[in-house]
Amino acid sequence: MGSRTHQTLEELLPDLGLLPYKFLTALLLLNLPVLSIKAFESVLFKGGNERLVRALRKQRTWILLENPKTHHEGVCLLVSLLLRSGLITPEIIQSLLRWVNSPTENHRVTSTAFLAQLMSDPMLREKKFLKPVLRILEERSHDRNSIVRQMAVRGLGNLVYGAPEKVKKHKKFLMVILIRALSDPFSSEVIGESMKAVAKVLKELKEKDIGSSFRDLTQQIRTYFDNEDDALRLLSFVLFGILARVTKRKWKGYFAEQVRQSWVTLLLHLQDPNPRVSVECRATFHLCVPFLGLKRLQTAVNEHLDSTAELKPEELQVDICRHLAKENAELLENLYKSTITYFCSSWEEMRAVAAKLAGIILEHTDRQRMKWLDLEHLLMSLQVLKKDPSPSVQLVATEVISDICPGRVLGD
Repeated sequence: MGSRTHQTLEELLPDLGLLPYKFLTALLLLNLPVLSIKAFESVLFKGGNERLVRALRKQRTWILLENPKTHHEGVCLLVSLLLRSGLITPEIIQSLLRWVNSPTENHRVTSTAFLAQLMSDPMLREKKFLKPVLRILEERSHDRNSIVRQMAVRGLGNLVYGAPEKVKKHKKFLMVILIRALSDPFSSEVIGESMKAVAKVLKELKEKDIGSSFRDLTQQIRTYFDNEDDALRLLSFVLFGILARVTKRKWKGYFAEQVRQSWVTLLLHLQDPNPRVSVECRATFHLCVPFLGLKRLQTAVNEHLDSTAELKPEELQVDICRHLAKENAELLENLYKSTITYFCSSWEEMRAVAAKLAGIILEHTDRQRMKWLDLEHLLMSLQVLKKDPSPSVQLVATEVISDICPGRVLGD
């Protein structure tokens, strides 16, 4: 068995002149058994790389590499550590490039993951590999394998680290691929990776650099505000906040309209079921409020969000309703109509938050001026929530009904 493995190595790998590199390439491309990993470790030890071997073990690199579900992450980690140790050479890169179009999916996954991590190192630019690797990653972003697509997108985002001065030069190329990946129909991992990559790229660009991609990007991001995947929801709020910082003149009017369509969602997600998402939403909501153009409202919101103290969303909601009742009835109507759509949310926490906010809107505004309010429809909707599977939702619905119609018997 051992001799046959070594024969395979000799057949598949070019003679790079150094034994460690042969083992390295074999491990990456062939995902060979533990015996080969031990052999590679032995070679590293003999080459004086004991610290590297300890780092590989400590970060569970070999375990990641051996598991097909985490192999690509293992490759990225291995390449990162090898780059720090100066053990990646142009010869190794050249050797890996031949595998990116392999009919074998494992080879494409490994080689694309290798290049994705390599994009974060200046070596690609210095050794004139940058352009061909960018073309390869563009091609792999269409791959039928979702992990290959994910690694291709990660590589494009890593350009920010390997050659930050090249981001503006390739901005249109990058945005086209990354925005397309934001709507990947088969993989949430590809979508999440694209969001991370877009966040990196946007930090290197100004509003004028984004160009017409701004519109598509903003609309795509908003579609994930209510996604059931916590990671996608969190990243969508991060990206929307970055856009709020980037927006200055050209897209200010358009972005303001997007904020007007989204601000209720942001307000409700201040009480997101996931605490990390809630924290990120708070930062984004703070950045977006100025686009509503209501200075008094902005002052009230700032009093709640500027502080590092724990946010009290209900107090914020009360202040917002008071100000809108005085300043902007249209926006108050938007607040109400958007809020009741969350009565049907799949998350019990969001149903409870929405019912409570609907009650706050009614409590702090003049119903006679709310011509658009269909009170009977609201009561019917709250009665449905009164029978909700969640006791917390039932309790909120009961309290709001009681506040609206004291003494009213349910079903009257």
